[in-house]
Amino acid sequence: MKKGFMLSLVLAMITTIFAGCAKSNEAGSGGSGNATSSASTSTQSETKSSEKPQKVRVSLWDRSNSPDGTKITDSIIVKWLQEKALKDENLEVEYVTLPRSQETDKLNVWMASGGAPDIVITYNAGLVYQYAEQGGIWELDDLLDQYGPDIKKLVQPALDVAGTYKGVRYAIPALRMNQSGGPSMKIRQDWLDKLGMQAPTTLDELYTVLKAFKEKDPGGVGKENVVPWALPTINQSAKAFFFGPMWGAGVNSGPGLVDLYMPQGNLVDGQFHSAIDTPEGKEFFAFMNKLYKEGLISKEFVTDVNSQKFTQQMTTGQAGFVDSNEDPYIMTTNTRKSVPEAKWVTVMPFKRKDGTQYMDKTGAQGLLNMIPKSTKNPEAAVRYLNFLAKNISVVQSGFEDVHYKVDDGLRIPIDPDKNAKEIGWYLSDLNLLTQGYMGSPTKEQLLKLDPDPEYAELMAPFYEQFQKYGGSGPGIDSPRPVAQEKSVNLTKYAYEALSKAVIASDFEKEWTKTLDGWIKLGGREYDQEITEKLAEIRNR
Repeated sequence: MKKGFMLSLVLAMITTIFAGCAKSNEAGSGGSGNATSSASTSTQSETKSSEKPQKVRVSLWDRSNSPDGTKITDSIIVKWLQEKALKDENLEVEYVTLPRSQETDKLNVWMASGGAPDIVITYNAGLVYQYAEQGGIWELDDLLDQYGPDIKKLVQPALDVAGTYKGVRYAIPALRMNQSGGPSMKIRQDWLDKLGMQAPTTLDELYTVLKAFKEKDPGGVGKENVVPWALPTINQSAKAFFFGPMWGAGVNSGPGLVDLYMPQGNLVDGQFHSAIDTPEGKEFFAFMNKLYKEGLISKEFVTDVNSQKFTQQMTTGQAGFVDSNEDPYIMTTNTRKSVPEAKWVTVMPFKRKDGTQYMDKTGAQGLLNMIPKSTKNPEAAVRYLNFLAKNISVVQSGFEDVHYKVDDGLRIPIDPDKNAKEIGWYLSDLNLLTQGYMGSPTKEQLLKLDPDPEYAELMAPFYEQFQKYGGSGPGIDSPRPVAQEKSVNLTKYAYEALSKAVIASDFEKEWTKTLDGWIKLGGREYDQEITEKLAEIRNR
């Protein structure tokens, strides 16, 4: 198995073992648990067994990714969960699958027909707001308090930030265990070393470094081939973005055009302004226009719509700086196939004019669990999720001593290849309550995961940046009619107009056209709606 792939599997299977977690709850070995249950527990079990089981239908995504054709509903973990839920909770669990690619369409059909499973899932908060507004899903505050104590213990950080509509809970969000993920800046350390330079800490320093890359060709690829900053077209198929540099210019995160791969805008005196309509946004794109004219970003910037040129520049060692989702270890591994001495390292967030440093980290919330009003026993649905919380290790990592062993608080896969084939392709879809399995690994944990000290050297700063500087912009928990009407056209326009501004011969003239077009398409009405929604939240 290739090393990078193995490490990704290892990281996907490990988690910190929580202190005080009972062995019976871990269910790690697939055994019967604690044999010395109290008399009250025995009485409770006898009472449950004498009652007719409550049936719970749970929706799961079918990604059609089984390596051997096994259906997710026939998997070993599903069968274990069904048997365990019936024995311990008197719940008869049926799993109902829907194709991942048809999530929204299928869910809308289910909800309209009244035939939805008792637990339905989505990543789309807008659907939660829509169904809540229509009265199509259960309010969950009281149900969660009564039947979900283990849910609350497990996912409280996610509950704090997601799943409510106008202050009332309508969804139970999964918790992202590791929030150290997302776009970040990386640079070729081997190029810096040859030039005797340090990684940039501001946009001005970035310009100086990029200029040196171009003029001195530290990679020896030929001055005409050097790509100081590799950057594809601004669109959803892109593999690189504007986040880090634009945060450095003073543009912040917020509930703006989420389809744009860049910071969304600034809140000034209570008024939200999308990035395209801010002084900081204009200043940043003037900077990008300067870089383009001087050959410091990819000359194929506008036409590289599928990131093909970008990928080539990375893998052949022509590129010196990027802002992307890939981590520095994977990038180093890929580039070393062509350039053995290549070394990509993390660039910490740039200092802004006020001295602050900021970057986004992945939100605490993930998947959203809803209970349709067609569900006759919503308490049973919450009880199932609470059962899942009590047995969370199984849907995170499989069975202890079968799929993993515990080493110094880490779950280390026994056989990653076997796990990938047997459980890895579906565990994340059964796990409705957590995404990821541990927080950001420490340097000591990274060394345990891979004896190669360079792995920890490259990855420790990558995780550190999210912990030290990561944050998230304000959220909105209600429908946005103006956004629903205008965001598609505004996003498409922004892609095209901002690209033209970057390559314009007369930036000031082009920027005037860019802002005028934004305003005519309803950009300021879009921003005003965000302003009003944020005010509603503050005034509750």
